[in-house]
Amino acid sequence: MPIQLTHKLKRTTKQVRLKNSLFSNDAEWMAWWYCGIYKNNTASSQPNVLVAFRKLSSGKLSDDVKLHRVPLTALGQIRIGTVWKDRMCRSEAVFATEKFPVNFTKDTWKFTSFQKAFRENVKPPYPQNIHPLQYQGDKNWLIEFSLPTGGRLIVPCIEFYSRCFGRSEELKRVLATYPWQGEKEAYKSRLYAPLDEPEELPNKWKVKLRKRLVNGDIVFLAHAKYDPYTELVAKSIYAQIESRHDPEHKSPAFITVPPWFQGPAELKVRGIWFDSGQSFLALQILGCSDPVGAPIMRDRENTNKTDQPAEGGGIGEAWAGMPVRSLVKYPDIIDLTGDDEPDHGTATVEIQDPDFEVLGQSRVVIDVRRDRAKGSAGPRGEGTDTTTYSSGEPQGSGKGVGYASIHARPVMESHGVLRDMWNAMLFLENEKPELVQSVEWFTFEDGYSKNPEPKMIGLEFFNEDDEVSNKVRNWSYLDSISMAPRGILVARIMANGQPVHIVEIQRKPRKKKSDDGKVEDGEESYKGLVFVLDEQDQFQTWLRSVLSEIRHLCGIFKNLVGKCPGKAYAFVHKTAKHEKVPCEAAVINALVNIGATEK
Repeated sequence: MPIQLTHKLKRTTKQVRLKNSLFSNDAEWMAWWYCGIYKNNTASSQPNVLVAFRKLSSGKLSDDVKLHRVPLTALGQIRIGTVWKDRMCRSEAVFATEKFPVNFTKDTWKFTSFQKAFRENVKPPYPQNIHPLQYQGDKNWLIEFSLPTGGRLIVPCIEFYSRCFGRSEELKRVLATYPWQGEKEAYKSRLYAPLDEPEELPNKWKVKLRKRLVNGDIVFLAHAKYDPYTELVAKSIYAQIESRHDPEHKSPAFITVPPWFQGPAELKVRGIWFDSGQSFLALQILGCSDPVGAPIMRDRENTNKTDQPAEGGGIGEAWAGMPVRSLVKYPDIIDLTGDDEPDHGTATVEIQDPDFEVLGQSRVVIDVRRDRAKGSAGPRGEGTDTTTYSSGEPQGSGKGVGYASIHARPVMESHGVLRDMWNAMLFLENEKPELVQSVEWFTFEDGYSKNPEPKMIGLEFFNEDDEVSNKVRNWSYLDSISMAPRGILVARIMANGQPVHIVEIQRKPRKKKSDDGKVEDGEESYKGLVFVLDEQDQFQTWLRSVLSEIRHLCGIFKNLVGKCPGKAYAFVHKTAKHEKVPCEAAVINALVNIGATEK
């Protein structure tokens, strides 16, 4: 009996096209469930995941499923709920989005499955009617977390592995393909580069990433190196696939995937409520918190964080082993295959998985910067262009298959624009010291301060006899009931040796509608103000004028810029794909617009 689709669909566009005969017609197919892992006979460096699809027609899903093997590295593209037609993703289901506090400590969670529940005659992981599976005794493992409300959070193990074990698909591929120890141990040859310096550093963890890995892999790999618990979890992935491998390839390996660190955590997920709104089935993971721990010193085998090039100016090996070159212009459509390994000497493309949100306080990561590079990149050949790409190990040539580097961009959880702007300034001070030399906040009582926890200046209220409208009068209050004043953040950045001030308005919370029609928390929207003064002794006089006038303008900074004794600009808080923390691009754009730096 067909299944009625109860979720809205939203259109989505991806460059990726699957090399998959299942989608080579006009029918629409929804990715429904991940069903175990297979070794790959044709391209041994790329494990496959068995994915169940249901045909979608006139708002209904087929009762039976079609099973198809897809590369493990493609799961970030083939999310549960994505709809595929003619081998491309056209839309996806809009599930409820929620954030849950959980505990990753061993023995506070458990593995469950429908088969296990049936054998033990206990409650199943979730009611099948909310997301029915092909088999009542489905063997795929899920993680069950207890929620403070008394309910349960259910997360499929393969989804947890795909999204939470680092940010690159390369990391997941290596862990699932090669033994942790032995003649071809992944630990030495594919994940960690030799430090080439003493290991010991009090209270800091030192990790040097291999070339194919991305910076976002660092927290997992640091724990896998220094935390015995994470190391055991990392080892278990390949060990389970190897021990449960069916030589005849009739049955996949159903693996358990535990959390890779212990302690309290947060998960942001999309999925379906059940148990009268007490429990939740997470079909997609959107983000997770970092584990607490020692600061991590991050180095790269192909680092570009050097002050001077390598000595001698000769041919170097810094990027040896990487695909020949990145394409300047990507093809409109990228055919992704798991049936062939990439050729030596072909071009590479970067494919973006959905962003991964780092919740709460991110781990302290310090990039190692060197006085002089140890090697140079060496010459890059032209390679051969192709539209077909693979994420495996390069083998041979002439197949016309390039290398696909697939990874999710880690983004920081937003704490509101004002706080995000401050955090982004601190981030740039650490990440781009050549651009931002110092960051300070200002109040009239404290003067300039480098304390990382900023203070704001509260706006003064109008007197009762001031002739202003109720709208203007009430704007100065953040909360008219508690009579709390609206705050103003004033920050000073030394950018390329020039003092630049940025002013941000504290926003009132307000409700907004999400893609699924759900009302969510949001906030007011205001531009920021950036200015450079002709004379620094004019600062306090100009600032007092801004704080007074902005009340009458209800936060519209653009009406003030012409009065600045210097240069001022009202800027919007645009986002950019390349930014590592919220508002990074907004801060940089403010500095560009005021002339403190070039684009």
